Amino acid sequence: MKGGRKNLKRAVEAEMMALQQGQNIMQVVDLRGSNLIEVMDAKGQHLLAIFPAKFQKSMWIKRGNFVVVDESGREEAIESGRKVAGILTQVLYHDQVRILQKSSEWPEIFRSSSQESSMQETELY
Repeated sequence: MKGGRKNLKRAVEAEMMALQQGQNIMQVVDLRGSNLIEVMDAKGQHLLAIFPAKFQKSMWIKRGNFVVVDESGREEAIESGRKVAGILTQVLYHDQVRILQKSSEWPEIFRSSSQESSMQETELY
């Protein structure tokens, strides 16, 4: 299957979100440079995650965006002293965020922040 970036973006847009074990919805807090991002989980804890090279130049993220992070090796990373504790698996687009907000998988801590950001977007236009 050729057309790497095109097919990657098409697959992400068409994919219905179903969180797998070890995956959590998180909010981007800061972009640390190269491929590191700082995210906040549902408990309010901050951690570093890797933004894989396959997403670079095809998906863009900024502070406040919502992403899905695989943190299945988080405990091992903390115990061994590594700072990076997760891998970004998907960037959530606005439509996907709206669908997830209506489901039970959406964390309560993000309900108010996502509503405030959508209100600000409507005020700008």
